[in-house]
Amino acid sequence: MTAISWQPRLIVAGLLLALTYLWLQSASPELERRNRLQTTLRIIELRDAELMRDILLARAGLLANYDSLTKAGQELLRLSQSLQTELPPANADAEKLMGKLADQLTATVQDSLVQIEYLKSDNALLRNSVMSFDEIGKNLRASAKPADSAKLGNLWRLMFSFMDSPQLELANEIQQELDRLAGLAALSDDYRLLIAHGRLIIDVSPKVDTLLRQIIAQPIVSRVDDLQQALRQYSDSVEQQADVYRLALYLVAVVLLAYLLYQFALLRANTLALRRAHANLQQEINERLQAESWLRESEARLRAITDSAHEAIISADMQGNIVSWNQGAHQMFGFKADRMLGQPFQQLLANPSPDFFDQIREEGEINRLNSPMLDSIAFRQDSSEFPVELSLSSWTRGTERYLTAIIRDISARKHLEQVARQQELQLIQANKMTALGTLVSGVAHEINNPNQLILFNSGLLADIWSDALEILEDRYQASGEFSLGGLPYSEMRNSAAVLIHDINDGAKRIERIVAELKNYARPQSAEASVSFAINEVVERAVRLLKHLIDQKTQHFKTDLAEALPLLHGDPQQVEQVLVNLLINALEALPDPQKSVSVATKLLDDGGHVCVEVRDEGIGIAAEHIQQLCDPFFTTKQANGGTGLGLAISASLLRAQGGRLSFSSAPGQGTCARVIFPLNPVPAMEANHAM
Repeated sequence: MTAISWQPRLIVAGLLLALTYLWLQSASPELERRNRLQTTLRIIELRDAELMRDILLARAGLLANYDSLTKAGQELLRLSQSLQTELPPANADAEKLMGKLADQLTATVQDSLVQIEYLKSDNALLRNSVMSFDEIGKNLRASAKPADSAKLGNLWRLMFSFMDSPQLELANEIQQELDRLAGLAALSDDYRLLIAHGRLIIDVSPKVDTLLRQIIAQPIVSRVDDLQQALRQYSDSVEQQADVYRLALYLVAVVLLAYLLYQFALLRANTLALRRAHANLQQEINERLQAESWLRESEARLRAITDSAHEAIISADMQGNIVSWNQGAHQMFGFKADRMLGQPFQQLLANPSPDFFDQIREEGEINRLNSPMLDSIAFRQDSSEFPVELSLSSWTRGTERYLTAIIRDISARKHLEQVARQQELQLIQANKMTALGTLVSGVAHEINNPNQLILFNSGLLADIWSDALEILEDRYQASGEFSLGGLPYSEMRNSAAVLIHDINDGAKRIERIVAELKNYARPQSAEASVSFAINEVVERAVRLLKHLIDQKTQHFKTDLAEALPLLHGDPQQVEQVLVNLLINALEALPDPQKSVSVATKLLDDGGHVCVEVRDEGIGIAAEHIQQLCDPFFTTKQANGGTGLGLAISASLLRAQGGRLSFSSAPGQGTCARVIFPLNPVPAMEANHAM
């Protein structure tokens, strides 16, 4: 475009700028400020009148408190200071005058407020003295002699005449009466207070009246009138200047209109030439539209083929931006085509190579990608991950190269592989438990034989000691102290029976532990569902883990509710679940000073029994709570955790109608809850598989 074609635009732009400038200057922006200042001045006059009214009411004793005085004074000062803010120092003489008048008004208001504070103080003192003088006078007149009562009445009359009209003659008469009272030798405290308050009244009352006259004489109204006069003069001068700008605005608008009419005539002359050029362009457009129609038909056939495929077929350019998105991709990822076209292809993958498209720009790399199958992780619209298999190929259109990916969802295949792996690990775990049961049974048998010998011999030793004690006691009485096994008989007489009893108790404890180990490791039967008491299962699990409990914590406690209903299920499986939860709680403790507790209770709904295993361990992160019962999920992988313990426990509980829940706070501990539904069975008919 030549420089000549810019000339009309520059002229029109210049005229529009001139119009804008003149319009802004003629808008009289000072009008709004003038109205705002006049409103403030009227409010100041109103507040000053309210202040004078409240002052006169306070002096007359008709104002309950001085809050309205304080509020009106603060509002008056705020308004005068706002005028100073609206009228900052300026260069124009009129603005300087208004700023000076605003400063004088603020100073006058401040002086008036200072005098009002003095008036409030003196008036309050005066009112208090008058009230005290009135009260004391009434009391003295009621109890005084007739002569004294007449004097007090005269003083009373003079004082209230003085309060009504504080004249000097009345003040002198009151002072004389007070001096005569003060001259009496024996005066009571009430008389002294009456004299003091009387003198204070005749002293303060003239001061209060003087302050009142000074406040009323403050020239606030005249200051406001002066400022209003200056504001009107200033506004008139501004309005005259705005009229000049309005005239100039009209002239520039006429020039602009004339120039626009001239340009319109030139445009009409160029219209005919443009119409001829348009006819030629229309013919060329029709030819292109025909070519585009053929191209759309070809693309429609290709789209029908790709949309009928179940796989996601996605094409991208060499910058990694998606240019094609079929129906299969919409069903697989959840995104619509209009949302994904133009978006980066790599945002669909969980771990794409940052230089993926840089690597395949070379012709050799493109050819190499025309067949391989790649496994990756992709994201759906809801941010969930799923495994996919990608088949990549490249193609060109003109000089542009593109990459097409055929993506298959292999979630079902991966799930089947995971299920197979889980079943394999559960089979391994079952085989390990079977081997452990066989080993425990053998070890229990080997321990039981010598333990039975200890039990039998300890009982026999107890009988022997009981029989021998009489003979030994006779010898002790006859011969005195003697040794028995290297220890004095007097000491052995009481401790030997205790030692034999401890041996017998220890052997019985070994027998009980061996029986519980055999019970725990015994293979489950198909008819293991019986009625059982949950507290007994908890106690057996605790006894089974007593050594580990003593090793891991110094603060272990149980809180077993009494009279809980019997449960129906497999007590051996429930014991396995509780053992697993206790082991997890103990292993989560950072040191032996932290505690573990087990509690049983009946829930508030009355239809469920709950077992809580609570620890003060390291806790579990919030994002892991929902995954605790997932197979192969573990937070103890570094310590050999398989992630199957809680998954198997949850499965065992579900088989018995129960459920497992967790709550945790990192650094504070975890609470695992085993909840069983009630299936009440009469206690006398219960069959305990214990």
